[in-house]
Amino acid sequence: MFGCYIMLFVREDHQKHIKKSYSCKIKTGTAGITANKGSTSLRFNYDDTSFMFLNCHLTSGQKQWRERLDDLRLCYEETLYNFN
Repeated sequence: MFGCYIMLFVREDHQKHIKKSYSCKIKTGTAGITANKGSTSLRFNYDDTSFMFLNCHLTSGQKQWRERLDDLRLCYEETLYNFN
């Protein structure tokens, strides 16, 4: 996936509070072969609070809503269920 990214800036004195960080990149366009659709995500814990940021570029068009939902579900599940 190019053109879709997430950056997290953390002050040095707050870095010790970030635990269990996980990031992933999912390709969904053209059966995952091309990098034109998909998502990037970042998940981490800050002390006792869990954060997840998901940036996605999904299929366009009024009739592709089911495909968009399926791709979004894939991106969401990949970020959540691979978080250790």
